[in-house]
Amino acid sequence: MADFSGKVALVTGGARGLGQATAVELASRGARVAVADRKPEMIVETVERCSKVGSAAMAFVFDQAKADSVEACVAEVAGHYGQIDLLFANAGTGRFAPIVDMKKSDWDIVIQVNLNGTFYVCQEVAKRMIQRGKGGKIVLTSSSGARVIADQLGAYCASKAAVEMLMKHMAAELGNYRINVNAILPGVVETGMTGPMISQEKWQRMLVRQTPVGRWGKPEDVAKLVAFLLSDDAGYINGEGVMIDGGSTLHGFPRWYALDYTKPNECDWEALFNEYPYKS
Repeated sequence: MADFSGKVALVTGGARGLGQATAVELASRGARVAVADRKPEMIVETVERCSKVGSAAMAFVFDQAKADSVEACVAEVAGHYGQIDLLFANAGTGRFAPIVDMKKSDWDIVIQVNLNGTFYVCQEVAKRMIQRGKGGKIVLTSSSGARVIADQLGAYCASKAAVEMLMKHMAAELGNYRINVNAILPGVVETGMTGPMISQEKWQRMLVRQTPVGRWGKPEDVAKLVAFLLSDDAGYINGEGVMIDGGSTLHGFPRWYALDYTKPNECDWEALFNEYPYKS
């Protein structure tokens, strides 16, 4: 269990899910945590949970889709703490829709938040780390969907694949500054984003049947991995995308939606729900 005493960690998307669990994990190990999210009323819970288990945390409000908001947030965090040692660039969003039906505005917001916004955050924090001259650790949230497609999540998967490549470039270019950069590739983890899907029995059956460990993930599973990658114990890990999915992608799953390809010119996204692995 790495000790983060004396370290300042910025966690984006920290109001819930993976961000919240990671913020609490880092706080429990002594880190001073800056919790950034676009919903101020939801950050309060994370800050309170951090304070209960360890070091006090502070809330910072920003909109990752806007470069000026990101710049202001990072400047505020650095101004308050005097340093940023660790970054978990986690904030993101997703939209379900077949490629031909997807609204261009939905495509744009997913790419803007997940790819452009992640770049904005990482660039600003990296600049602060370079100026301080003491190195640092950065972890980005990509997705198992960066490597295995998930029907109707084309924008999300494309953006997360780009995030993984962004991580690799950063790892290569920031090495001389002794800044390690890695990414996590979560499978299905029970969060606010996946909650509406996991709550439906057909997808519950599919996930459990197609995941070798026999369950979907919890935010705490991911938080422990992120904490490791941000620690000195992972000092020789750089430029890696670490899959954490319980083995669910070993067979190319999970498949929230699936098509029967024996039916030309027909896209019935409901038909296979009556068959295994969705049917009880």
